[in-house]
Parts: sequence; C-alpha cells; structure tokens
Amino acid sequence: MARVFTAIMLSMLAACAAGQRMHYVDASAWSANYTEDYIQDFWIQTADGKDTGLAGVQVQEFSRGGKGGRQCCSLIPGVGQTIKVVWRVGGHQEDESTWKTYSRDVEVKGAMPTQPQSHSYLIVRFFPDHEVEVELFPSADLRPENPRVDKLFSGQRVMGHIGE
Repeated sequence: MARVFTAIMLSMLAACAAGQRMHYVDASAWSANYTEDYIQDFWIQTADGKDTGLAGVQVQEFSRGGKGGRQCCSLIPGVGQTIKVVWRVGGHQEDESTWKTYSRDVEVKGAMPTQPQSHSYLIVRFFPDHEVEVELFPSADLRPENPRVDKLFSGQRVMGHIGE
C-alpha cells in the first residue's frame, strides 16, 4: 500500500513540474523603444503583480538607437499568458522623484521553445502613448533575418515616421 501511495504522489509531483514547464519559460529581456522617452528601467510581473525577477535598464530614446541593456534571466509566464510590464520614464539627469511610472497588462505573443530546458528571449517593445507589447523568441529564432526580430538589434535603419 505504501508503494502505491508513493507512486501516486511521485506521478502527481511530476505532472505539476511538467505543467509548470509548459506554462513558464526561462528568458532574458531585450528592449526596443519606439518613443522619445528615456526609459530608466522596467520590470516584468505576473498578472497578479508578483515580481518575476526579469527587468531591464537604460532603454535609449528611438533617436539614440532605441535599445536597452540586456538582462538575464528568470522564469516568466509563457505565450498566451498575461504579464504586467512596469516602466519608469525620466530624463538622463532628472531626479528620480520626477520620473513617471507606467504599467500595462499584456499578453505574451510569440513561440514557446520546443526543448523544455532551452533558453528564450522576451523582447519588450515600447510605443508612443505608453503602449507596450512583449514577444517571446526561442533562442534559435532570434536571428537578424527573422522578420519578427526588431531591426534595431542588428543596427539596420528603422523608420520612425511615415516618409523616412
């Protein structure tokens, strides 16, 4: 009887672990800024507001390249789930007390990795009017020739306005 109980408990634990792997993914954060706001920092929370540990800093204005520092790594909710992106905007020399904080709940778009233990990248895109989107890329898909990967990361010219 003890063996049966142990077998049932082990299978339940394995199912829980497999379920967590299916819904969460190990990712680094990259950022692309299509605004003229200097984003001091941003961080990712679960839909219920718990910090995931994934964050980014010093996201340059679009006219200055529009990229931020790359941050590694944390388990985050995967594709199809909702996360909260929180970010703070302020000038390079402004006092932190003057920075403005924004947050948006967004659905993670993109693709889950095919190998459960493989690493992924979450691209956080900031747009005018304080809009944001996030897209998950398995490491094999994060290539400059992938049309979903922002050209900012490969140094190619990107239009900021119609007619450029």
